[in-house]
Amino acid sequence: MDLSKPLVELSNSRKVFHSEADFQFALAWKIQEAYPTAKVRLEYCPSCIKTTMHIDILVIIDDDWYPIELKYKTLKCVKDHQGEIFTLKNHGAQDIGRYDFLKDVQRIEKFRRALPKFKKGFSILLTNDPAYWSNSGRVDTVYYQFKISEHQIKTGKMDWASHAGKGTMKGRESSIELEGEYQINWKMYSQLDETRSGTFKYLILPFEVQGNWAHNT
Repeated sequence: MDLSKPLVELSNSRKVFHSEADFQFALAWKIQEAYPTAKVRLEYCPSCIKTTMHIDILVIIDDDWYPIELKYKTLKCVKDHQGEIFTLKNHGAQDIGRYDFLKDVQRIEKFRRALPKFKKGFSILLTNDPAYWSNSGRVDTVYYQFKISEHQIKTGKMDWASHAGKGTMKGRESSIELEGEYQINWKMYSQLDETRSGTFKYLILPFEVQGNWAHNT
């Protein structure tokens, strides 16, 4: 399965989303349209791994499984698009957002090992917050190892800096450890206006059934 076509078609019809659940449903719908014979499931529980774990979107095509994890992080703003008002939250906490995205990458790697019918997986982040794709150049941030700015290479073990506060790390104390090596390459999704919150970009990392290296699609 190739997600390029559903994402492009989605960007043409939906420039912005009310929430992560809105994004999840809209993407699942486009995947179903692109692959009419596919079985598309939301919040699928892979009980063979853990009964409390859920896959955001699971696509099954000819008995091949394609798990998809996604994140939607926004700046606070109000957008009027084609007469529809979108009141977006300020998610902030980009350090936690970066950690959570990389944890999704780690989860997909786990699915690749544990799901016998795994064919290919995807981890997606869609955001209008430039902090995610911009590189400040600072090396003293608590999230330095979790940076996902343009051209970063993510691989191996990553941890919070030693001066990270307990509040920042709460519930996220564990290291992120990736088997593969992933190059960060952000792509344009949509541009609603010229304001700081008006541009949406997405990051997508694919995972093949074989091999450790994964490029962006």
